[in-house]
Amino acid sequence: MILRDGTMTLDPRCGLIKQADPAASHLFSARPPDGGIDLSKRDLISKRRIKKFGDPLLNQEEWSACAGFTMAAALEHEPGIRTLGNEWALNFYFDTQDHDSFPGSERPGNPIQGYGTSMVAICEEAMRQGLIKNWYRAYTIEEVLVGLGYYGCPLFGFEWTDGMMYPDHKGISVPTGKVIGGHAHLGNWVNLRRGLMGGPNSWPDWNEIMTGEWVMKIEDVENRLTTRGGECVFIEKV
Repeated sequence: MILRDGTMTLDPRCGLIKQADPAASHLFSARPPDGGIDLSKRDLISKRRIKKFGDPLLNQEEWSACAGFTMAAALEHEPGIRTLGNEWALNFYFDTQDHDSFPGSERPGNPIQGYGTSMVAICEEAMRQGLIKNWYRAYTIEEVLVGLGYYGCPLFGFEWTDGMMYPDHKGISVPTGKVIGGHAHLGNWVNLRRGLMGGPNSWPDWNEIMTGEWVMKIEDVENRLTTRGGECVFIEKV
């Protein structure tokens, strides 16, 4: 499948488009919204940011809407828990496509069909709709861990591979094999003792061992960020 910027994905659910944003603010330019937790303290080795109990994982189905669903998941999780759901997330994705800089839209009935959108675009659309005050970039794994502790859930945009699509017997995604496409997903927990982090994927019937969550080694998350052009964004909610 060809995405709206001309790049290719081998799975329609991996519809993240890479878009530069040199003017984006750095995470540490923002004031933390809550007390957070100091992950440098070794007796506090894990952190999980939650959403409303009983709310299921969001499900993007076969839409190339991973970025829109990741923003919805971020808005649903603390700080500021709310329930939005699949219909809201899909419409937010369509709204983003209506206003971003790429041609076409996946909205049903649109005369020019186009697939996917970018991390920049979902953040700009969330600001346009008054859902967030600002958004910030994190560039290193240290910044991601501090951000998870003090700012909220990180929104990741990674190059996904075969080994990530098909987790191992422990449910861990390993970045090996051929590239499938770009995929956005939320992070909401880290365990420093086990060296793992993860969060909800918008494919609830995927990775049954982890009940639909993605899980990766922290070192592999770092690799995605520093050597494979990965993205990490934190949002400041209204």
